[in-house]
Amino acid sequence: MMVARNFIKSTALTLLSCMAVGVSANAQVPFKPNVVVFYADDVGIGDISAYRGLGGANTLSSTPNIDALANDGMIFTDAHSAASLCAPSRYSLLTGNLPPRGRLFRGQFSAGGEFQILPGQKTTGNLFQDAGYNTGFIGKVHLGGGYSDSTGAPYVATNFATNSQRRPGLLFVDWMRGFRTSVNDIGFNYSFISHDGIQSSPYIYFQNNRPIDRLRFEGGRWRWGLATRNRAVVFDQDFIDNRLLGGEIESPDRGNNSTVGWPYWDSSKTGQVYTQAALGFIRRHARADSGAPFYMHFASQAVHSPHTPDERFFGRRVAGVERTPHLDMVREMDLQVKVIIDELKAQNLFDDTVFIFTSDNGGLRFSAGAGHETSGIYNGTKGSALEGGHRIPFIVRWTRRNGNFVTPRGSVCEEAVSQMDLFATFADLLSTPQNREQGLDSTSILPYFLGDFNTLLRRTLITLASELFSGPNAGQPSYTFRFARSGVKIIASVDEPSSEESIAQGAAVNLVAPDGIRAFYNLSSDVEESNDRLSELDAERRARFLTALTRRIVPRGLNTSGRSTLQQDADGDGLFDYWERIASGDLSTFGPSVFTSNNDTDGDGLSDFEEYVRRSNPSVAD
Repeated sequence: MMVARNFIKSTALTLLSCMAVGVSANAQVPFKPNVVVFYADDVGIGDISAYRGLGGANTLSSTPNIDALANDGMIFTDAHSAASLCAPSRYSLLTGNLPPRGRLFRGQFSAGGEFQILPGQKTTGNLFQDAGYNTGFIGKVHLGGGYSDSTGAPYVATNFATNSQRRPGLLFVDWMRGFRTSVNDIGFNYSFISHDGIQSSPYIYFQNNRPIDRLRFEGGRWRWGLATRNRAVVFDQDFIDNRLLGGEIESPDRGNNSTVGWPYWDSSKTGQVYTQAALGFIRRHARADSGAPFYMHFASQAVHSPHTPDERFFGRRVAGVERTPHLDMVREMDLQVKVIIDELKAQNLFDDTVFIFTSDNGGLRFSAGAGHETSGIYNGTKGSALEGGHRIPFIVRWTRRNGNFVTPRGSVCEEAVSQMDLFATFADLLSTPQNREQGLDSTSILPYFLGDFNTLLRRTLITLASELFSGPNAGQPSYTFRFARSGVKIIASVDEPSSEESIAQGAAVNLVAPDGIRAFYNLSSDVEESNDRLSELDAERRARFLTALTRRIVPRGLNTSGRSTLQQDADGDGLFDYWERIASGDLSTFGPSVFTSNNDTDGDGLSDFEEYVRRSNPSVAD
C-alpha cells in the first residue's frame, strides 16, 4: 500500500502546476484536463475485485478494467455516497449539497415531478461549462423534470394516456416536448438519457431533451434518430414481464396505465445504447478539434435491477458467464468502462484525462446466495445507514499526455471523503471558487488526488439513509454523522417532512434537525458495526452529538444555508481559503507569490515555499 507521509517538493510542484497562481477570480489553471465521471448504479466495494484486499472480502466478481484504473491511479477505501439511495445521491454529487437542500427531502424519484435541483443551485456541469468545457450527460438522471400535456401545460395526472389511447377529458403527455426541466438546463451541452435508467417508467430515450425513434443495431453499432411524432404507448403486462423485468422485481403495472414507453424498449440493450451515446460524444468532440477539454458524466444503468444481461456486449459474452444475472451485469459494467476507455485511447484523449469511477450507493443482495458479499467486510447494503449502505468504490486515474502520473500510481487513500466533495474539487481544479451559497457540503479533495494525505480535509461526514428492508427501522429516514479520523459514528433519526410540505413551503422545510440517536458505533475498533454502544452515551453526550450534527444542517443566525463545510473563498480574492489557511493561517495576508518564490522572509533557512509545504502537515509546528 502506497500512502504518502511526506508531501515532498516534487508532489507539491505537481500540485502547483494544476492550480492558479494569480489572484483574479477569473484565473484559469494553465492545464485543464478532460474529466470523466463513471457513475455506477447500486455497486458496493465488494463488487469490485480491486477492493478484494481493501475491505472487499469474498467478492465473486471480476472487474479487470476497473482494476486497471486502480492499478494506474488511486483507490479510496473510505469514500461515501451522500445517501444510501440513488436519487438523493445523484442530486448531491452534482451540486455538492446534502439531499435535503434540494426540492424534496430524500430526492426526486418521479420523472413527472418537479426538478430536484432548485433555481440558482450550480452543478458540476455548470462549473465545467463556465470554464469553456464541452459537457455531456449520458445515462440515468433521477432528478425529476416534469411532463407537458398536448397543450404545453404541466401534465399533472397520475395515470398515463397517449394520443392513441386517450380517454374522455384526459389530455395525453406530449413526449415531443421533452421534460419541462432537463439536464441540458444545468450545464450540459449534450445529453442522452432515460430518466429512471431501466427501473421505472417512462421507458423512453431522450437526446438533448427530444425523444429518439428508429432505434436499431446496424453496421456494427446502435443508431437512432429524433422522433417526429408522439408514439409512446401504455405497455401491457406481457410486454413488461418479457421485455422489462425478467421476473426479478414486481411489475409496476397494476392496471392503472402506470407504465409507458416507446415500443423499441428492451432493458437488456440499455447499457449498449448508453455506451454508444458516450462513444458518439467522444468522437464528435475529437472531430471538432476545438482545443477545448471535455467533461462527461456517464451514469450507467448497471447494476440496478432488473438484471437482464444480453448475450453479448460489443462483441463480448455477458449472459451466463458469471454465477448470477446480477454478477453478469457487474461484468457488463466493467466492459462499459473498457469500451469507453478504448475509445478515449483511440482518439488520443485518455491521457490528459481524470477518470473517476464510483457508485451512487451500496450494493445489492441478489448474489448473496452464491456466496458473494457485495459490501465486503461492512454490514448493510443499499438503503442502510450502516457502512455497507453508503461506503462505495471510488477510484481516480489521472495522467498527463507526457506519460507522467498526476495521481500517484498504485496509491491508496484511507481518508474519509464524500461524493459531494467532487463539486469543490472540480472548482479547485478549474480555479473557480464559488460563492457561499454553492457546494454547501463539499470540500476540495484535490490534494488527495495529488498524493498529499498529510492534511485532514474533511473532519466530519454526513450521509442520509432510508432503510429499505424489513425490521424495526424499515422505511425510516436517518442521518449518519461521523468524526472522520476518530471513527465515532452516530445514526440519528429524523422526522421527515412530507412531499406536500416540501412542495408547499420550499426547500427550507427539509432542513430539519435530527430528533434522537438510535445507534452509536466506533468504526476504529468495530468496522463491521456489530456492537451498538448507544447505552454508553449519557444524556449530555447524546445532546452534544445532536448539536454538532444539527449545526451543520439547520440554518442559524447569519448563516442562512446551514453549510457543513468551510467556504471556498470567503475573502473573494480568487484564491481558495484552504490554501490560504495552511499557508499563513490569516486570510488577509496570504499572496500567490508563495507558490513561486524562493524568498526566505523570516530568515529561518527555509524558503517561503518550503514553509508552505510543511504547514500543510498538521503534525509540524508553525
